[in-house]
Amino acid sequence: MDQKKPEYFRPALIAGAVAGVLSGLPIVSAGNCLCCLWIVGGAAMAVKLLAKNTVGVLTAGDGAIVGALTGIVAAVVDTIVKIPLQPYNMALARRIIDKFSEFGQEMPASLDGFLNGSSNPLTPGWFLLGLFFSAALFTVVGVLGGIIGVSLFGRKNPQASPPAVPLPPPPGPANAI
Repeated sequence: MDQKKPEYFRPALIAGAVAGVLSGLPIVSAGNCLCCLWIVGGAAMAVKLLAKNTVGVLTAGDGAIVGALTGIVAAVVDTIVKIPLQPYNMALARRIIDKFSEFGQEMPASLDGFLNGSSNPLTPGWFLLGLFFSAALFTVVGVLGGIIGVSLFGRKNPQASPPAVPLPPPPGPANAI
């Protein structure tokens, strides 16, 4: 029985884009604090899309592959979404530090310079390093989400069900007409 391999990239691209946008938005990204909710949910959504377009039964390996691809796509989209939002994030960090400094000691000069923008945190090296670490983390979590998605949305093997047993005849006289 030669079964065609499922197409992993399209479901991973769709679900990874959704998970990446949700992970990159400032307030909504807090959902990832809850067991990496957006990445696990995105990988499970990719498995659901994969199961919808696949004729055969999905294995845990299929879920792991589509989950890993979803994590990589989500990391790239997350990084791209965060680029224009970085000044907003710096202003938010500035307000938080200012509030904390009201209750305590003076803020260090290096932190003050960083928050004022004198040191640019978005150099190509930091950008690629952040992308690498996000991709590594999102891939591992995506694999777990893909395996969970197969257990939730994957079709069950119809041959694995027990064979149908004929029902016994109803009780009563055997020669009744």
